[in-house]
Amino acid sequence: MWRKARPDDLASLRRLDAALVRSGYQVEGKTVREWIAALAGDRIRWFDGRDAHDRVCQAGLAAVPALIEALARADQEASWQATRNMLGQCVAALGTIDPLPTCAIPALLDVLRQPVARVRRMALAVLTRMRPRATPMALRAVLPCLKERGDAPTRQHAAQVLAAMQDPLPEEVRVAALSLLGDAHRAVRREGLHVLARFPRDEEVLTALEEQAIVDDENRNEALRVLSLLAPARAITRLLEVASSARSRRQEDGPPPPSWRGPLGETRRLEDGKRALLFIARLGVRGAEALAPLDALRSVEVLAPYVDAVMDDITRAVLRQQAPPLRTDRFQEPLCAALLTDVAWPAERTEEPSLALRPWLESLAAFGTEVEVRVALAAARRVLWLWESQDPNNDWSRRAVMAMDRWLCEPSEEHAAQVAEVGNFTPSQFCAPDAFSAAWAVNYACGCVPRPSAPVASRRTEEDPLGACVHAACRALSRRSVITFALGASEESPEPLSPPVSAREVHRAIVDEVLPWACGAWDPVKDTPRLRKALRADGWRIPSAP
Repeated sequence: MWRKARPDDLASLRRLDAALVRSGYQVEGKTVREWIAALAGDRIRWFDGRDAHDRVCQAGLAAVPALIEALARADQEASWQATRNMLGQCVAALGTIDPLPTCAIPALLDVLRQPVARVRRMALAVLTRMRPRATPMALRAVLPCLKERGDAPTRQHAAQVLAAMQDPLPEEVRVAALSLLGDAHRAVRREGLHVLARFPRDEEVLTALEEQAIVDDENRNEALRVLSLLAPARAITRLLEVASSARSRRQEDGPPPPSWRGPLGETRRLEDGKRALLFIARLGVRGAEALAPLDALRSVEVLAPYVDAVMDDITRAVLRQQAPPLRTDRFQEPLCAALLTDVAWPAERTEEPSLALRPWLESLAAFGTEVEVRVALAAARRVLWLWESQDPNNDWSRRAVMAMDRWLCEPSEEHAAQVAEVGNFTPSQFCAPDAFSAAWAVNYACGCVPRPSAPVASRRTEEDPLGACVHAACRALSRRSVITFALGASEESPEPLSPPVSAREVHRAIVDEVLPWACGAWDPVKDTPRLRKALRADGWRIPSAP
């Protein structure tokens, strides 16, 4: 029965529940329903560590039918506080069970009718992760939450649900999202921008985004980021203007925007400029038209090394587009065969997926230092943006990645010393978990470069820097900290991937970057500066793809 249970099929979970009830199934000496009944005595806390909550989640999908039943009859509890506790704890449990039981979406939509604002916000947060379809029932439940006066967090969470919904969104959602741009609260306006990102090729939406970048000082960069996703050509010029503003302001520049004033104004101005560059970098080939103006920005000292990094990222994307097909005739060679070896992913969800990559990584490291460094660099490059988007003024990790690129192009002691120096960076525990782990991934990647004979800085010796690097990269994508707890949070953090998806994503990034070099087709590391030099000599004209 366990094998036939599906998180999106409530009927299959009810059959599992019935079978377990008949068999007398218990968790730590109590049935699932007995543990759920105890939830009424636990005050609402997100992912509460109390015994009853843990035991319910331990039952996994088998607890879902009973949780849905408990939500339906929560109003029958002995007191208002018990009802509130039961609702909140059941919602929290449904958001904790892995895999997420999407069959509980209708029950969570019903919770949005409850009078307790905190419970509604918890339900909206879980619905965002479950990504419901944009059905009339879902829209009837979520859209009224956008009109909750005096409750900005509920409006914010409701907008997040709309942005995460599957299927094309109807016109009424577009109208509602446009109205959010005038909300008094910055976070609500920001989420409204994310909903509008679901409406490509809509001229009214594009115009609204351009206007928002002008009038909404607090969300300028986010409006431009969304605009860059929908219409890169219309966003690049404005992003370059924000980036160039990172230089020292001159009198002819006029008064600075409100967010650039005050004690932290200078810091915010630099952050906005560097984030604008990072948005251009993430456009890939679509950002190629920015190469010429970016080249002119290289003289702005405070933007280093981001201008060079952005130009390299765009050039690498152009290189990938222009590159010849992979030489499949060389796939049988030892290194290519090792790269393409299937990974034995864990069958049980209790196992850490990233650890399944260890044997594969060990087989690659056996091919020598260059292969090990390339693999580590690919993993670090995949998650570097998680650090940069949250703390762009700290460029140590970016400098470390660029130093590794230089070492691969010319493995000298001088370049190894540079890697050792800039890679010796320890992020603060007050970072968000994904940024914290991303910085550690870069730190560990630098440990794969052989130490120079006269190191410029002492570093901790890692027994397996490659394994640690990849493990940290996987943790970063799933928004989990590595080594210790990261205590911070950031609105720049993207929606985390599940641990299995994170591990597969890092695995894919490594293969995508290392395999072209291994089979002799093209080199993402060494060919990038060559192509960049050629493009500059040709006036940054991008040849058409073959």
